[in-house]
Amino acid sequence: MTTVHIHARDIVYHDAVGSFSQQTAMLLERNGYHVKLWAEHSNVNAPHPVGNRRGFEATLSPSDIIFFNHSIHDPALDSIISLPNRKLAYFHNVTPPELIDPADAATVKNCRLGLDECGRLAAFDSLLANSKFTAETLLNAMTPADADRFRNSIVICPPLIGADRWQGVEAVERTDTSSSLKGLFVGRLVTHKGVSEILDILSHLAAIRPDVELIIVGGPSDGAYVEMLREKAARSSENRPGFRARFLHGISDEELKAIYQNTSFCMAHSSHEGFCVPALDALSFDKPMFVTSLPAVLEVLGSAALVIPQHDQGAAATKIADYFGDEDTMVRHSALRRERLGQMIDLADGQLILEAVRKVESE
Repeated sequence: MTTVHIHARDIVYHDAVGSFSQQTAMLLERNGYHVKLWAEHSNVNAPHPVGNRRGFEATLSPSDIIFFNHSIHDPALDSIISLPNRKLAYFHNVTPPELIDPADAATVKNCRLGLDECGRLAAFDSLLANSKFTAETLLNAMTPADADRFRNSIVICPPLIGADRWQGVEAVERTDTSSSLKGLFVGRLVTHKGVSEILDILSHLAAIRPDVELIIVGGPSDGAYVEMLREKAARSSENRPGFRARFLHGISDEELKAIYQNTSFCMAHSSHEGFCVPALDALSFDKPMFVTSLPAVLEVLGSAALVIPQHDQGAAATKIADYFGDEDTMVRHSALRRERLGQMIDLADGQLILEAVRKVESE
């Protein structure tokens, strides 16, 4: 039985790369592979324990396969490249360092190094990426010869297995029965995610259509940027009596499902994404999602994307108000969402990953 060693610098709970690593392990086990997970940092013990990389090479056999996840600088990259085993790399993309809070010097450095080194993934036997945009980022980091070699062979597949993952989650009982127009942001509360701009847009929306609520779900729960958002939300509520905002941190999937079910629409206003899991979740809950024209997000939503201006918050609010004022548009758009969700379910069924592993195994 072939052993596949799945690597990531971090495999932790409530993290996209960590979840993907666990999902990949379960997929491969269901299809006859023996799997081991390895990370530099981990707090995960189940369903698969994660070993510390310091003990990795001692367990390696010549026939084993390495499945390497790259999303930030990884000090293990060069040592893994040097191994003679067959190898796949999944590139999740790296946030450009200029979008990181300068006060977070360690993350700025790790993002810069991560972008600098990602071209070296050309040393792997096969490459996967979470979007065409991410694949192009990877190709641009390679030497011209390596880029020519991989240009038409990078496998594009979502960074999750099971686009309908919410079916197995039981929502908590809902207590919010208000009729307000509810917008939802789910993600990290960091500058480049554009949460401040979303607050401005919904404040403008409350001037057009009173009784608007913004629900912000994510972390961290404190820090200078989060405090700024809270203060801005409070000022917006004072200036626009028809607007209010709620911040929720560390909630369960059961609570989040109830929130999605009770949401009117979702929003994303990021400056950089390699994929966009909240966009897929919006499709899963049949919720319209208003986004700026970011390539990776548009890839996820396809024809169901509702694009708003990036730098005109008043115009963005008007577009949202117009959407909810046109019943025919809302019905037509729901059909587009259902169609796109079906396409994404097919893409995220795990077959692309399984085929990539089998191909490397047979070479």
